This record gives sequence, structure tokens and C-alpha cells, in this order.
Amino acid sequence: MILAIGGTGTVGSEVVKQLAEKRAKTRVLVRNAQKEEEVKKLGLETAQGDVTKLETIGEALKGVTKVFLLTPAGPKQGEQESALIDLAKQAGVKHLVLLSAVGASMDSPITLARQHAIAEDHLKKSGLAYTILQPHSFMQNFLMQAGVIKAQNAFYGNFKDGRIAMVDARDIAAVAVASLTENGHEGKTYLITGGEAITEALAAEKLSAVLGKKVNYVDVPSEAIVKSMMGMGMPDWLAGDLAKLGEVFAAGHGAATTDAVKTVTKKAPMNFDQFAKDYAQAFK
Repeated sequence: MILAIGGTGTVGSEVVKQLAEKRAKTRVLVRNAQKEEEVKKLGLETAQGDVTKLETIGEALKGVTKVFLLTPAGPKQGEQESALIDLAKQAGVKHLVLLSAVGASMDSPITLARQHAIAEDHLKKSGLAYTILQPHSFMQNFLMQAGVIKAQNAFYGNFKDGRIAMVDARDIAAVAVASLTENGHEGKTYLITGGEAITEALAAEKLSAVLGKKVNYVDVPSEAIVKSMMGMGMPDWLAGDLAKLGEVFAAGHGAATTDAVKTVTKKAPMNFDQFAKDYAQAFK
């Protein structure tokens, strides 16, 4: 039995969908009735629970041998995931697949990168068999700018001409599912990227071609990014993190690609053209 913790977000929902397609025996942790109904439609088990309340997780872990772990981003994410790792071990789980992120490091200036590093380190020391997934920036992050693309035919960032080896969330999920359902992935850390590194300006051109209208990328200062995101209700620490990440990519540190997707899934990663085609309706 596989337990998916964090199976309703961008990557998690794809993991759950692909596990259902493979008919893998899976239970999904859910917090509300709406999410529970969506999971049940896929033919999977559900368990009510909240990762912020460890006492609600024990029942979900009964009979589970493998766990997919993804918790909401936060300044205490590493601590929270470490506690869940301990709980999984106590429940008899044998193998845990952790969704981390590219750049995870205790020395990073980015809060989330440090939090991911805390969880990674704890998992490695836990005694559990593990697989760590470090995905690059998601192509699906563009969906957060769908509203402004519709209204202004433009999207904004502080990436300058930096090339980013962004990856489709569906490919990240495919690596996760392979790690959960096949042998040989224990003790591995997979840095997951797309097959090409493109600039935001090139992404705009590709969106333009699919949408049949001119879409522009507009580069703005980091301060404006922080102000805009905080104006939309984002916490200051997260807005600051995303602005710093943009600066890292602008400096050219996000361009390297890996063959993790092809090696693990035996398929080439999806490119941005495919993403734009598949999600075109969201931007129209």
C-alpha cells in the first residue's frame, strides 16, 4: 500500500492520477470532502488527516509500506516533514519518496531551499529506504500568471535573459510514480529538469504561437516582484524567496539540464511547446 501525502496539489494530483492509471494500491491523505470525492472517482482509497496535526496521520499509515511525501511550502516545512518521516518509520513504512526542490542546501539564502535540505538530511539519517526528487521550476507555474496574460497579453518576472531548464509537473510525477512502483530507486536523488533551457522571452514567443496572439515577457526589478506578490496576499518571506530565486536564474544558474526523466521513465521530458499546447485554454 502506498500513502500519498500531499496528493492534491500541482505535482501531487498528477502523482495520484498516474498511480490510479497504473492501478497501484494507493491511499490518499485528504483534508476535506471535496478532495476526497475527487480521489474516490479515481478508484483510490482516502484517509482524513492534516499534516499539521500529527495525531491525525496514524490511521492513514496503517498497512502502508511506501509513502510519497509533499507538504505545503512554509518556513517550518523541514521540521514538519522530519516529524512525518519519523511517524512513517514508527508505522513500519519501508520506503519514502520525498519531493524536495532544485538547489536544496543548508547554506542557501532562500528559506525554502534550506527547509528542503533539512528534510532531506533527516530522511537520509532516518534508516528508511528513500528516494529524493529535486525538481526544477515547474512549467505549470505559468498558470499563476494566466489572469494577467489574458488581461494584458503579458507576464512579468525578474529573470532577465537567464535560461531556465523548467520541467512539466507531469514528468515530475512520472519520476515519483516510477520510484514508488519499481525497484532500484532506493538511495537515489534525482535532479529533475526539462530537456531544454529557455528564457522567459522565448516562453512568451511559444505561448504567442499557440494562442494566436502576441504575448510579451516584461522584466521588472526584484523590488516590484516582491511588492506585487505581497499585494496579492503572499507572505513577505515567500515573496522574498521567489524574488531571490528569480535573481539566481537571471544570473544563469538555472540552465543546466539532466537526463533524470528519460533515465527513470524511459521517455523524453515534455518541452514547453507541448505544455503551451496542452494548457492553451487556461490562457485564452
